[in-house]
Amino acid sequence: MKSFRRVTGLVGLILMTAFLVPYIMKLPQLDITIILLGGLALAVYDYFSSGDDDQSH
Repeated sequence: MKSFRRVTGLVGLILMTAFLVPYIMKLPQLDITIILLGGLALAVYDYFSSGDDDQSH
């Protein structure tokens, strides 16, 4: 079950990245680009840190 959660989390992360990359590449405003990159970085951090605190099972 843990590997299923890992795979679905990775699929979600890939889909979110695929959705945001065109906006990041095309936006001329630096401030909005930084906000989008920050949101993507938080999602990546959450994906990699979520496996560490699953000690309850």
